[in-house]
Amino acid sequence: MGVAAALAFISCASGNSVPPAVEAARSEYGPIGTDVTPETVFEIKVVDADRQVRVVNKPTLAALDFAAYSSNPIRLAGKDEVPENYKGTMEGAKIADYPFPMFDTVLAYMPQAVAGISPVAWEPFSKILYAQTGSDSLASVLNSVEAVKWGEPDVFRAFQSVTRLWGVKKDNAVEWWAEVLPASWTKRQVFYGKLKLVSGGETAEVLNYYLTAEMNSEDAMNWARTLSSYWYPTLNTDLEQHVPGDNWLDKNNRPFAVMRGNPMGKPMWIAFEVPAFRMTDEDIYAQRKADSLLAAGEVIPVDRTLDTSSAARLATLESMENSCPANDATAKFQKSLKAKLGKLPKEQNAWSDNGMLWFRRNANYLVADKISAQDSLHNPLPRMIELKQHLDSLNIQLLVVPIPVKEEIYADKMVAGTPEDLCVSVSGREFMREMLAAGIDVLDLYPALKAARSGDEPPHYSYQRYDTHWALPGMLAAMELLAARVTQYSWYEQSGARPGSLAMKDTVVLREGDLVAHLPDAEKSKYPADTLAGMKIYKGDKAYKGDKNAPILLMGDSFTGVFESVDQKSGGPGSLLAYAVGLDVQVATSWGGGPGVRSRMMKMTKDMQSKRLVIYMMTARDFWQSPMEWDKL
Repeated sequence: MGVAAALAFISCASGNSVPPAVEAARSEYGPIGTDVTPETVFEIKVVDADRQVRVVNKPTLAALDFAAYSSNPIRLAGKDEVPENYKGTMEGAKIADYPFPMFDTVLAYMPQAVAGISPVAWEPFSKILYAQTGSDSLASVLNSVEAVKWGEPDVFRAFQSVTRLWGVKKDNAVEWWAEVLPASWTKRQVFYGKLKLVSGGETAEVLNYYLTAEMNSEDAMNWARTLSSYWYPTLNTDLEQHVPGDNWLDKNNRPFAVMRGNPMGKPMWIAFEVPAFRMTDEDIYAQRKADSLLAAGEVIPVDRTLDTSSAARLATLESMENSCPANDATAKFQKSLKAKLGKLPKEQNAWSDNGMLWFRRNANYLVADKISAQDSLHNPLPRMIELKQHLDSLNIQLLVVPIPVKEEIYADKMVAGTPEDLCVSVSGREFMREMLAAGIDVLDLYPALKAARSGDEPPHYSYQRYDTHWALPGMLAAMELLAARVTQYSWYEQSGARPGSLAMKDTVVLREGDLVAHLPDAEKSKYPADTLAGMKIYKGDKAYKGDKNAPILLMGDSFTGVFESVDQKSGGPGSLLAYAVGLDVQVATSWGGGPGVRSRMMKMTKDMQSKRLVIYMMTARDFWQSPMEWDKL
């Protein structure tokens, strides 16, 4: 959607010498000379070594996507290091000998054919194209470009990436040119190729809309949330709390969204700014004043008393005693899983087996040592106790809801020979037992999710095939159990609950699996977006969203946000729980991981006056060696 503008951000490399084989191409695809200015895309303002602001004049989806994907230091972190097993077999190869059969023309210079045409980032555009046309041909071809290994198949990391894609309209079709940037350690220069693939007229319509249709600020925020959620498993991304259009760091930067990433143990930030979304000093002052008045008057404090009954907690504790013992079967499973992980390249974080994709961090959680024996920055137990004590002091109930990883529910599909009914998360379930024994109310979802998978109808499962998150059947099973637990609290009958006050409608969502990006480049095109069943909750004729007066706060990681604030929206755990129990549910999501949401809760001082219950829902994998540390409140 849009012809991007702002400051020129193009790095065009011209080859110093061009083999005779490509000289003939100059007549048709003459190079862009020094008198031709490359199209402007977006402006980069570097605040410091770890902070950038990317300014896009026209808020089109194409412009924002390009600003996010192009030379993003969060995405490029660590990729300049020489990978293991690299031998440089074809270093010094002439461009005429490049192993790219998907191109019918390969040039060392930017072709005249793309002059004045706005480039797009191919990955997000190909997803749009697939959603609109059902064709993944473009993605397959470009994946194959990035998958070329130059005779070194043992190197996992990509030797090159497609950094810009141009769609050149010709008659009733679209021809494609790609800029290919080799990794720095290959010592090759950027080159350009014309794909053999030619797309039909429908593609031209999608491309035109992608390049020209502008978004409003709400659409842009939804874009930022979705991007952060998809990049989270790979790059540990999250959105900082920021008023869209307000100052960030200083008055010269007024982005609508600020993304933090931590892919290599060091945080860095990319902020996205659109001039049309900026706020003047007067607007900022007026907005802050309005927010202050709203915060003071909107939240209605409630008198609350804790339900001090230990019956549910003790019953759960009893049910978990020796429910997942370490024995010969679990030892065999762990040995097989460790062997499988040991065969993966160090940089490969997902793999395929038995029709599903599996996540390395989830698998590591299943072979974890004693979780509560981790160092102080990674041990969740003291932090959970600290959180409970804080909420107890406010007379707010705490319910911790760890979500089993997909690999725990489908261990038999991941590791051949594993009995379907074998409990494999020995350390994880022991840690849940420790939390219960420490007086923390914990909801055990494992039995319900294991039961839910018995109703699987392949290719649809209780968890998404190509994603780390649950699908609708698993989420519904969990929400049924959670709703039942909420209604058991002694204060529920006096809470003013109105079951049946919301409406539910069936829907579908097209979701690209967040594990696909972790696969070897040659395999990525095998796993297109999945069409998933969903539910959407309505309050009257509007999609449901809990407000600050909600008596329940559901906080946590991406499991609280998927289907709630991204994808079809208003159909995630918060909305489903509100529908089931008849109480409003406010949702606070940290896409960067469950440990980070606690600090957000601590800033919600006004909102907490209306809360009776905080539900802390997060993937269980973050209990073990979380990249986001468990620092004190």
